[in-house]
Amino acid sequence: MHQWRRANHFTSGAITGAVSASDIALWDIKGKMYGVPVYELLGGKMRHKARIYGHVKGRTIKTLLGEAKRLKADGFTALGHLSPLLDEDESTPYYKSRADKIETAIDNVRRLREAVGPSLDLCIEIHRRLTPPEAIALGRGIEKYTPMFSEDQLHPNNFDAMAQVAEHINIPIATGERFISLYEFRTLLTRNAVQYLRPDVCLCGGITGTKKIAAIAEAHDEWIVPHNPLSPVSTAACLQIAACIPNFANQEYPSRTPGIDGGKALLGNDIATGLSDQIDGFLAIAEAPGIGLQLV
Repeated sequence: MHQWRRANHFTSGAITGAVSASDIALWDIKGKMYGVPVYELLGGKMRHKARIYGHVKGRTIKTLLGEAKRLKADGFTALGHLSPLLDEDESTPYYKSRADKIETAIDNVRRLREAVGPSLDLCIEIHRRLTPPEAIALGRGIEKYTPMFSEDQLHPNNFDAMAQVAEHINIPIATGERFISLYEFRTLLTRNAVQYLRPDVCLCGGITGTKKIAAIAEAHDEWIVPHNPLSPVSTAACLQIAACIPNFANQEYPSRTPGIDGGKALLGNDIATGLSDQIDGFLAIAEAPGIGLQLV
């Protein structure tokens, strides 16, 4: 797969996505051949379960608050996909003044914190919708509500802008879901622009690529929160990495929101067996061979 990357004249998510899928499949095959979980081939297990955060979506603050309370009642200890700008329909023209946009977003974070209390971590998600000055203003405004991190305030192309925001706010920053190589993550780390790295196991080189990213993050005392809006196959691969790296922080869990995206308990839960149900905000890490799944 190293040769596969080097031999192409072009680079893109299409190529690294194919590399990632092949890498996950080969690790699964090797684990099943030897009769051990993949984490045993990667150095052994450091934990037997992984903390997860569920998706909270809503096009109104009322819906967002209701979903946050529902997931808290379901046992989650962290909530993500939380956009204080709300999940507007992308086909609808959108405009707010700077003051209205930032002040409303700050107040929405306040309401979320008051709704769930301090026992849950809030993983704030901006979906690349702000400019650097807006991101700084929002970051300063929500600091007192102690979010676990603020994710993807800016578009992913300008590392210097990300570093500028990180220098001027006092809450951790998470990013990386759109990056396709180890070197992009290294650039972020050397600029002190991120505290929680979000590699996508299906995009950045599979289990092998994500393990490498975790290693360079560990050398910078930073943490890994794998990006995972996909199927149980992606979740299972992420869990094998969570099992064996020391700097695992939290795992995105693609729970579904009634009225927004179908309301199923887990995206794609009908394509594979072997993934455990969440209990008290954690997923057990499978001890079955490979990544622990069987496709239906």
